[in-house]
Amino acid sequence: MVEAYPLRHFDIAIVGYGPVGATLAGLLGRQGLQVGVFEKSATIFAQPRAVGFDHDAMRIFQRIGIAQQLGPHIASFRDAEYFGADGQVIQRSRHMAPPYPFTWSPNYTCDQPGVEAILRQAIGRMANVQVALEHECIAAREEAERVLIDVRDRHQQQHRYSARYLVACDGASSPVRRMLGIELESMEYDEPWIVVDLKVEPAFLDRLPATNVQYCEPERPSTFIICPGNHRRWEFMVLDGEPREGALSDERLWRLLARWLKPGQASIWRAAAYRFHALIAHDWRRGRMFLAGDSAHQTPPFLGQGMCQGLRDAGNLAWKLGMAIRGQAGPSLLDTYTEERRPHVLATTRIAKELGRMISERDPARARARDAQMLAKGGGMAPTLIRQEMIPGLSQGLIAAGAPLAGLAFPQPVVATGEGQECLLDDLTGPCFRLVVNSACDSHALRTLAAAHGVSVIVLGGVPVTSGKTDDVLQIAERDGLIKAWLDGAGTCGALVRPDHYVFGAFATVDQALALIDALAASGLMGEAQGATQETSDSAPRQAARAI
Repeated sequence: MVEAYPLRHFDIAIVGYGPVGATLAGLLGRQGLQVGVFEKSATIFAQPRAVGFDHDAMRIFQRIGIAQQLGPHIASFRDAEYFGADGQVIQRSRHMAPPYPFTWSPNYTCDQPGVEAILRQAIGRMANVQVALEHECIAAREEAERVLIDVRDRHQQQHRYSARYLVACDGASSPVRRMLGIELESMEYDEPWIVVDLKVEPAFLDRLPATNVQYCEPERPSTFIICPGNHRRWEFMVLDGEPREGALSDERLWRLLARWLKPGQASIWRAAAYRFHALIAHDWRRGRMFLAGDSAHQTPPFLGQGMCQGLRDAGNLAWKLGMAIRGQAGPSLLDTYTEERRPHVLATTRIAKELGRMISERDPARARARDAQMLAKGGGMAPTLIRQEMIPGLSQGLIAAGAPLAGLAFPQPVVATGEGQECLLDDLTGPCFRLVVNSACDSHALRTLAAAHGVSVIVLGGVPVTSGKTDDVLQIAERDGLIKAWLDGAGTCGALVRPDHYVFGAFATVDQALALIDALAASGLMGEAQGATQETSDSAPRQAARAI
């Protein structure tokens, strides 16, 4: 029986305040929406779980305004080498060559508790976001135009809140997912591993590999990851006949680590037994309630996409919820969340599974056959993978199917501000629908139709921002020619870009551009005028362009 507390109403309620819930809260809070967050724990989990994220995630952190503050808690991800059954290098993983497409490094390692602390500090400055720690969601049900949420506080008192929408970011065991009766689909990957995090004494850091390493050795597949500072992570496959849960004594852990270090050269920070799963929810939405992060999907770690997937969920859902709440989009826009994210997660998880199975081969003969096949691909040399090129774009949803570059993330260059200063493009435009076009493809007809549908226009023309902006047209000078090279490479002269920086479609002529704007308007998902997100910002450059 819920006590008679007056209802408190939010635009969006978020259950779970881990990195995904906090990121979603930050993105929604920046739009000025009223957000309630309910988290059963009292504090941030103090030990590392995720140890990395990519430039998609960094771009999302940039939207919240914390990217520059993360410096003490992150490091650029090292290249990786894969060693085969006989100790030879059979594959390498490298960064793409600079200039990087979003300017940020393509991959980072991180101190997760430190990153979460920065996130929570930013959210603490948002008066429109209310965070209730030690408040456990015990029931959620939809009625009419709202969701009712019952929570229990640390004093075992029960309270009721309401929201227009609820998003469950409450982890792999998600109580909200179970309340909704949503089942997880197995992608047929389930392997036991032990994860050990060490703080290595500085004098012994140079004894360890200078790159990340995948030991694809049939005796015991394992992984070595270089994390920020003196933090290093090892992951060990559990062999048949060994304890699969618990039994993580120091003696057992140091036996596993003996190849690299011994007691006194490092201290064990955290050790945990995991089952590396590949699971995905059948449904990510039930009416006004959504799943995000581990509540919706779980992936093996071999592509470094575990936390990234959840942050992409937040980035995809935040702008759509904002538009739906402001009446700028039809309710079917929210259906595109599952339409876009579920296939993307499926595709990325399949790649992680393939890497995992390649790494984890236990049969010596098959492992040597794998090694020979890998080297044959490289003409006798170890082939090189570009990690970020393995991440797919969107394949369906709110994109112009068949249009060039549709579903890919739009580049983010450094641009001149006209005052001898430079900034990142996203900080000028904010999250908006925008038409980015080479000056040769610019036209009055294009500007007129874009304005009629609330789409801002950005012209690549070499004119500094302060003197180049007129009405909803922004002329920019990019430092490294990222956008121009990207568009030229696809034989296009511009692109229609969504608020989450994914491309609706690119075009080679003015007529094609006009057709794309008409297609967006005719999709039935968007209102005639998109209006402003009213995103708040502490940074002056964002004021140079209208955020839609």
